[in-house]
Amino acid sequence: MRILNPYFIQEAAFQFIGLPFNNGLMGKGNIPTLGTVAITMALHNCDEVAVAGFGYDMTSPHAPLHYYETVKMSAIKDSWTHNISKEKEFLRKLVKANVITDLTKGI
Repeated sequence: MRILNPYFIQEAAFQFIGLPFNNGLMGKGNIPTLGTVAITMALHNCDEVAVAGFGYDMTSPHAPLHYYETVKMSAIKDSWTHNISKEKEFLRKLVKANVITDLTKGI
């Protein structure tokens, strides 16, 4: 994604999710997830955007984080890299406004 256009990462982080500018290396949640960046890019390039598999369930720490690996949900909870609560809030707003469709109802 960064190679394609870093604008989408910046827009997802600062305009959509509302992460603070220059919050330091150890700042809590200073990079959007690749999924949120992909949704941001899709909103610019597609007439309709539908998502599946979003909506981290933090109440199930032993559930798989992704369908393709063995990392558990607890890994994202302990991560300083992403601010999952802000991302979920952003995605919920998009679903509620009918900007995107949540096919699996995880958001």
